[in-house]
Amino acid sequence: MARAKEKTEDAFHSLTGWARPGTDRAPVTRERVVRRALEVLDDEGFDGLTMRRLAERLDIKAASLYNHVKNKDQLLALVADAICGEVPGLNKSKQWRKQLEGIALQCRRVLMAHRDGARVLAATPPLGPNRLRIIEQVLDALVSAGFPAAEATDAAFVHNSYVVGFVLDETLGRTRGTASLKSMREEARRWFKSLSTEHYPTLVTLADELIDGTPDRRFEFGLCALLDGFELRLLKKSR
Repeated sequence: MARAKEKTEDAFHSLTGWARPGTDRAPVTRERVVRRALEVLDDEGFDGLTMRRLAERLDIKAASLYNHVKNKDQLLALVADAICGEVPGLNKSKQWRKQLEGIALQCRRVLMAHRDGARVLAATPPLGPNRLRIIEQVLDALVSAGFPAAEATDAAFVHNSYVVGFVLDETLGRTRGTASLKSMREEARRWFKSLSTEHYPTLVTLADELIDGTPDRRFEFGLCALLDGFELRLLKKSR
């Protein structure tokens, strides 16, 4: 009786042309693969983003992923470009220094929004339309300001290295809870203050400042110092 009922249902659904409720599945596209890869990255970090884990998130077999991406390296490059796609474009109406300040702050904001985002960028070559757009805009701002070709490219390289490198350092151990990080800071504070004042007088004196300095303040301090140097070189060229 049950088999007869099942045959009747199968015949019915074969005529309707629609899938059974709850059985339809979104088609797997490269865009969907990258979107799910970003989710895995945010949930499990760089090391947790494996082809097997991504296939599980997509509810497909791992081998099927290779119909959409060649290998893990290409997947990471696509993820890096998707991250860069969240960075807004430069405002060309602003002075070159303001443009570089703005893009640096926006890049840091976006990288901090994705777990191990800076690590993904550091591990991949500068490919993809979104990433190339950022490079083009930074180079254009520097060339338009009057930097010679070699200095413009060097400045763009150093500017990018500062932003990505700072975030890499900033996000080390980021998976720890807030309470754990606070505990570590207090342990470090006590350690510095317990050091010999004979051998490390300045370190002991500045222990609180070392521990309490915020990443935002230090990022902006370093960025300002970097751009001060760029501006000084440009002024020397114009004299």
